[in-house]
Amino acid sequence: MERVLHQAGTPYIFYRATRRTLPLQLEALTEAVREAYPDVFLAQPFASLQVFLEFLVHQASQRPRGTVALVIDELPYLADVEPGLLTMLQHWWDAHKRQPNLKIFLAGSYLSFMERQVLDHHAPLYNRRTGAMRLEPLDYAEAALFFPGYSPREKMEVYAILGGMPSYLEQFDPHQDIAANVQATILRRNTYLSEEPDWLLLEELRRDVTYGSILRAVANGARRPSAIAQAIGKQSAQDVAPQLVTLQDLGLLVREVPITEHQQPRSRTSLYFVADPYLDFWHRFVDPARSLVARGLGARLWEQRMAPALAEYVSRPTFERACRQFLWRALAAGDLPAGLALAAVGTWWGKDDRELDVVATDQRQQVILAGSCKWTNANVDVREYAALQADLAQSGLAMADQEPWLALFSRTGFTPRLQQLAQAQQPQRVLLVDLAQMYQV
Repeated sequence: MERVLHQAGTPYIFYRATRRTLPLQLEALTEAVREAYPDVFLAQPFASLQVFLEFLVHQASQRPRGTVALVIDELPYLADVEPGLLTMLQHWWDAHKRQPNLKIFLAGSYLSFMERQVLDHHAPLYNRRTGAMRLEPLDYAEAALFFPGYSPREKMEVYAILGGMPSYLEQFDPHQDIAANVQATILRRNTYLSEEPDWLLLEELRRDVTYGSILRAVANGARRPSAIAQAIGKQSAQDVAPQLVTLQDLGLLVREVPITEHQQPRSRTSLYFVADPYLDFWHRFVDPARSLVARGLGARLWEQRMAPALAEYVSRPTFERACRQFLWRALAAGDLPAGLALAAVGTWWGKDDRELDVVATDQRQQVILAGSCKWTNANVDVREYAALQADLAQSGLAMADQEPWLALFSRTGFTPRLQQLAQAQQPQRVLLVDLAQMYQV
């Protein structure tokens, strides 16, 4: 947004709200105005947000040939200290929306707030927007750009911890290792990342302990509604059904189904995952150990509980999701073999705990690729290739006319025997992708 306004050559006020009191935010907002309009004399900070809004109208009237643009980033922080802000904006915009050179951009990283308090049909600003855009988190390769000095393994590990939210990624120092960053920004009280998960739940949801309990249960591996209910002490899946829907609507949980059932909205084989990797990490490792963090024992928590479990945590679902993202990136870059016309990429599971980490289908929903993801210290060998073949053969999935491609993804690489086998395929229908290759597309 800033880049677009800058390229347009239009002066604009950019204010990123913070978790500060209203007087402190008004001081910072005044400084943002002084930077945007150095010719305007402001002897003291704005007395209120209402005064600031009237200032904008005055500037727009004084600059009929120029645009007065305001960007408020992280709107929820400002609304938190000025509860009537959205209603104030509603009345102000209704009175001045016909001012042609007045442009307002409202942004926030808290999906629950923006949807409920800004976009919802009951919200004060409903039906007053002229446009809306939802920005998705960065994928594994985009997130890695924040840490150019990290090894491929470290890049994947930090993605498993922080996910793809830029505001989270900015909290880590790329010149420090992961352990030091976790201890400094997550396992310490009163930091942005340590407070973030509690803030994400709306106030009314914080009062109902069921929501936080569900998030922790899912982060710890309870995937099916019945398992989630049991994990939090409920009798049946019906007891948590409304909360699961609410958490999905807020973008905190995601419901996944096998790729073959994407067109079935009522699939009974659905699994639930915490949507954001950092929220998942926090609920799994930090939330149960808040007392240790409060006592300043974050280093011990990292060494004894987090570091030993990190490899398993990265393996699933983060590495598997990254492998699926890789296929889309490779397709866009033209790096996939000819004939691999992907229409959908997902995963699949069926009876007897049989599953495929990666499955790609064509436009006819027939399987054209199946893959296995191995986050292990050992190089992937022929036996993993044979196991993938067997799992695909026993899956009963509808195959394309040609034999599906097999893809093996590995953290460390592949044995010479497997590489020779892949090269000997005529026609070659095996993809071997190591971690270094994943960060080259």
